[in-house]
Amino acid sequence: MPSVRPPLVLVLLLLFAQSGFSQALQTPNEFLPHRLGEQFTPHHLQVDYFQYLAANAPANMRLQQYGRSNEARPLQIAIFSSPENLGRLEAIRENNLRMAGMLDGKPDLNNPVVIVWLSMSVHGNEASGSECSMELAWRLATQNDPNLREWLKNTVVVLDPSLNPDGYDRYTHWNRMVGNLQNTPERNSREHQEPWPSGRTNHYHFDLNRDWAWASQTETRQRVTLYQRWLPQVHADLHEQSINSPYYFAPAAEPTHKYISNWQRRFQVDIGRNHARYFDEKGWLYFTKEVFDLLYPSYGDTYPMFNGAIGMTYEQAGNSSAGVAVLKEGGDTLTLYDRIQHHLTTSLSTIEVCSKNSDKIVQNFREYYEKSLQQPQGEYKSFVIRENNDPNTVNKLCELLQLHGIRVGRVGAGLSGVKAFDYATGKESSVSLNPNDVLISAYQPKSTFVQALFEPEPFLSDSLTYDITAWALPFAYGLDAYAIKEKIEAKKPYTPWVAPEARVAAPPYAWCVHRGGFAENIFLGKLLPQGLMVRYATKPFDMSDQHFTEGALIIMRGDNRAHAADLDKIVQQAAKESNVELHPIFSGYANSGPDFGSSAYDFVRKPQIAIIYGEEADDNAYGHLWFYLERELKFPFSAISSGKINKGDLLRYNTLIFASGNYNLSERQLNDLRDWVRQGGRLIALEDAVKTFADAFEMKTKSESMPKEDDHFVPYASLERSRISSQLPGAIVKARVDNTHPLGFGLNTQYFSLKTSADVYELPSRAKASIFLESNYTSYGFIGSKIKPRLQNTPLVGAIKSGRGDFVYFVDSPVFRSFWHSGKALLANAIFF
Repeated sequence: MPSVRPPLVLVLLLLFAQSGFSQALQTPNEFLPHRLGEQFTPHHLQVDYFQYLAANAPANMRLQQYGRSNEARPLQIAIFSSPENLGRLEAIRENNLRMAGMLDGKPDLNNPVVIVWLSMSVHGNEASGSECSMELAWRLATQNDPNLREWLKNTVVVLDPSLNPDGYDRYTHWNRMVGNLQNTPERNSREHQEPWPSGRTNHYHFDLNRDWAWASQTETRQRVTLYQRWLPQVHADLHEQSINSPYYFAPAAEPTHKYISNWQRRFQVDIGRNHARYFDEKGWLYFTKEVFDLLYPSYGDTYPMFNGAIGMTYEQAGNSSAGVAVLKEGGDTLTLYDRIQHHLTTSLSTIEVCSKNSDKIVQNFREYYEKSLQQPQGEYKSFVIRENNDPNTVNKLCELLQLHGIRVGRVGAGLSGVKAFDYATGKESSVSLNPNDVLISAYQPKSTFVQALFEPEPFLSDSLTYDITAWALPFAYGLDAYAIKEKIEAKKPYTPWVAPEARVAAPPYAWCVHRGGFAENIFLGKLLPQGLMVRYATKPFDMSDQHFTEGALIIMRGDNRAHAADLDKIVQQAAKESNVELHPIFSGYANSGPDFGSSAYDFVRKPQIAIIYGEEADDNAYGHLWFYLERELKFPFSAISSGKINKGDLLRYNTLIFASGNYNLSERQLNDLRDWVRQGGRLIALEDAVKTFADAFEMKTKSESMPKEDDHFVPYASLERSRISSQLPGAIVKARVDNTHPLGFGLNTQYFSLKTSADVYELPSRAKASIFLESNYTSYGFIGSKIKPRLQNTPLVGAIKSGRGDFVYFVDSPVFRSFWHSGKALLANAIFF
């Protein structure tokens, strides 16, 4: 009837106005060219959808691009809350930082708002998190669900839809390219056999879920910078695991780091129980308290924990082998749609339980930081980095600490008779502190994270752990440092060291550079590609007012007549870019030691480097090496396939590096490599790659003692634990260094190595092991009881002469995850010297 239409239209218009424009928002299924779960979504379409939501739901959502990946893909977060909260979003963020003591001013404790951060698919081939993010974003943007609308009144949700877009696109593009039109769940089908390198990792094949604390990668550094601007109270990191595993959510397994508070542990249980309620209703399988521990500080769950949040990992069955649909062991089919629904459920459940406990969460967050500032955990209250360390290495460490919001200063006044744990000796002694020593106090908001990064050895409640078990930064950076049990306040601000500029009135006879750290290798790497001739000292010498040790670099004017016009400019510019101090020398006559015309000064050979890639190389290890050469040493190289190893191709290079891997080289290839080395090539093998060449270069595996008779019987229930006696997940060992050997140039007489390999070799009789473990070596972290004694008197790094060339071996990686900073100069020595 015509008379009824106006009221009906009016009612509809009122209803539409009350709901805003959110009901008109297209769902992902309407926006995308496919329905969620039918196919993987390219990253650019995911970005488009989030931009569409932000443009059409401004009252409920903010979109912020916080950076770009290595391959220039956008990194972005979406922020959701009630319109009232979004209207004062900056005030909420700043108030949160005031509660943490990270911003001056008194916090407003009325009407607390909890900040929940959800991170999706840090491993790119664990794609269901990123796929789920679009459905979750639509629900948060529309707020059609009255329960969700109520939760967001006291909750801000920060959603990062793709932490690793390069890896995500690498996997999803491949899967879309090879997948059948009709899904093939049979496991042997091509779409379930992801090729090398996998999409798990980023552009440089780094595992970004192990990089939170070390922040070596651009994605991590940009994300951590943003994270520190918010400091959420709750952070969930959404992953995938093997296809036959039920869903995992918190509470976590042991070992849990001792600095994780009782409140953080308890609330993990509360969140887990809420998830369980939903999974029970639907009959979905799940497990808790197993496998995924909270020890290593650089995960997406532990890093938030050490920054005051409730950090959690969620693991859905899937991973790269799942594709869009896959048959599980029991005959059931796991679909991408299922995986999306499971992650959607835990995401919404997380928001719910946090909203309902917002007062409690915010109160405990504030108390966590108050205690950190006033009553820090741990026996050590101050950490001191000695002034006598390589200043560029100290700069690097302090830059990392400040990225994480850790306050750094200088002692400012000399102190004597201070009792301290000396990292170099592993003992407590009475020490003196200098005014310019760097000081990191435990009396600061980030106290707990400081303790976790600096304590010499973390307490291990269970040796069955998921990752490395020691990581103290003074060891990782090779620094002389002290841990002190008393409170010391910095009396002087920290400023980074800047190399003084060398000003000369006349061109010097030579430029000299001390060896002390990695920066000198970067400097060298800038000179050689420009054709400069550089020498290094094989004996100590005194020139002018300086004493130089073995490995010092010398750029002589007489060696570089081809660059006579611009030599000084090139050298000074390279020094400035590398932050290296130059010493101009105006005579070749030494005060002591050999004169510059002596044979004690050898030329640095310009490396023509190739690194080996392919299915047989560990993609993480290859990536660590790639990143090291390209981004850190900044030296040109070629990447060649293992199939290209033959006499003709090898002649193009004088340095060949094998990252860790299981290389199945033919006898012909091994013979070609042996001949190439004898003719002057340098073959460098890292970790597992050493085994490939052990026989060729007469390296002997150290024999293993036979087990006792009663050691043969192990109950089935104890099998997993019995195996750990032969395992070495990652520990720190103190090794002896011959720093007169080229491999040891610039190092101290001791080197702390991150030991991740259980391979053990005998000390070679005819070769030089420049870094090796003595019979009474010191270690930190877990080493299996069967491995620990076998490591006595064994080499870690050495060189074996063969004809005019060398085979250089590293039993453990010197560039592990790019955070073992002291190993970077060591690998550069192998390349250049």
